[in-house]
Amino acid sequence: MKGNTLASDKLSVVVRVDVDGEQIQIAATGRVTTLSLQGLYPVVQRTKSLGGGLGVEMDLSQATIDADALAQLTTYAELHEVPVRLQPDSGNVTALPARELQTTSRAA
Repeated sequence: MKGNTLASDKLSVVVRVDVDGEQIQIAATGRVTTLSLQGLYPVVQRTKSLGGGLGVEMDLSQATIDADALAQLTTYAELHEVPVRLQPDSGNVTALPARELQTTSRAA
């Protein structure tokens, strides 16, 4: 399938409902930035509204999270009572440069 491979900084989100129907998990991979959070928040709100009172959790343990996005996400999670799962040592939190400043070079 064309375009099946995701770029490492592109955020990909999957919503999972457990078989017992007690928990909904929003799992994200890729890079979480303050900009990509603006796309993730509506997914969380929509999932909560469709979940019929089920618990919703964000699993970001497989994502890379910019430090400023983590601060924003922490505030959001507390306000909206949404647990966020990170790697146990928070090793996926990083201070990457802004996307515009990243450059790539290819060997000829």
